Amino acid sequence: MEKIKIKSKEKNAIIESLKAGIVPRIGLQHIQVGRADEIKEMIKDYELISDGGAKTRFIIGEYGSGKTFFLTLSKLIAHEKNLVVVSADITTEKVLCSSDGKSQKLFSELITNMSTKTKPDGGALRSIIERWASNILKSNENITEENIYKELMPLEKYVACYDFSKVLTTYINAYQNGDDIKMSQVLRWLRAEYTTKIDARNDLGVRTIIDDNNFYEYLKLFAGFVRLAGYSGLIVNIDELAILARLKSNIRNKNFERILNIINDSLQGTTEYLGFIFGGTPEFLEDKYKGMYSYGALETRLADNPFAKGGMKDLTGPVIRLDNLSQEELYMLFLNIRNVFAEYDETKYLVSENDIKTFMQWLMNRLGAKSFLSPRESIKAFIGLLSQLQNYPDTNISNYLSGVKIQEYKEPIDEELVSLKLGD
Repeated sequence: MEKIKIKSKEKNAIIESLKAGIVPRIGLQHIQVGRADEIKEMIKDYELISDGGAKTRFIIGEYGSGKTFFLTLSKLIAHEKNLVVVSADITTEKVLCSSDGKSQKLFSELITNMSTKTKPDGGALRSIIERWASNILKSNENITEENIYKELMPLEKYVACYDFSKVLTTYINAYQNGDDIKMSQVLRWLRAEYTTKIDARNDLGVRTIIDDNNFYEYLKLFAGFVRLAGYSGLIVNIDELAILARLKSNIRNKNFERILNIINDSLQGTTEYLGFIFGGTPEFLEDKYKGMYSYGALETRLADNPFAKGGMKDLTGPVIRLDNLSQEELYMLFLNIRNVFAEYDETKYLVSENDIKTFMQWLMNRLGAKSFLSPRESIKAFIGLLSQLQNYPDTNISNYLSGVKIQEYKEPIDEELVSLKLGD
């Protein structure tokens, strides 16, 4: 069997990210364990989207349950399925529905973070447009606006397609002429960075901009466009939904209404080649005062299958609940981290399998059977142990496990939200 190899860049990213309690952006395949059923369900979603369908998912998990890790892994799987992914976090300044530019800011971040398999860290907008443009240039000897609009005819069914097509035509002309300034202006417009219609008209000759009122329609339009560029569809990845609880009730309800519209469009088949993945906590999902269950229609759409009990999950609904890892899965995760530290060289292992079992028993004694399986806390502790064993090679695990306390992770709670945890 060929020995598994890990790049130094991947090793460093994994160790440093896990040490800081955050998800590494690369090398996830070296540490992934569990979630097999959930991953299979996401793959089914991606196949549906690639076939012209639409899907909306809610990934729900407690703090430290691996929700952000799962979202990142889902993004990488989407890339493997030839899907384009746009990602952003909800903040008090970037929301799904607003009248003061906050939805426009969310759209801008989504498009800025646009990613593909070849550009997984974002910034893929230019390369996607140029891939589309180069295909047109190859297939047409004489490029005219008529030829370009003909290529863009499949987008005519979308709202706001006219100005979208116009700026893409401008981009191709600028691309041919080497006009970097004009290409930059087109990219600014597509990233919703124009704040006034006058500036957009002066620079690009268009009458509209992407703003709070139309950004959802433009996400649908982008889903159609990436198909023309040779991709299978668009995935919109939005985390930190629980921040919506900080909004005033009338604004929060408008955001819930936008989420409901997205769900309904997916269910009723009015959108295509488009998927939404939202991340949040159980508390925010189920809270009937400020959470999604406070909006009656959302509670109806997102309620669990009453027959899904006794450990038998129903993953076909919109909500995927992430349980903490089992003891066996956590053990496998520690083995994987050991491999990363040693670069898959058994002679460089810092701990034995028995050492790992001893460490897990120590974790249980420290944090309790119910809480110690939170991956974030457990991983940080294990990384810290391996780092010390690496720094001081003459020591062993017994030198470190006595008298050490683990600080249980607690997310800071806004004073106005004492009874409500916020999204991971």
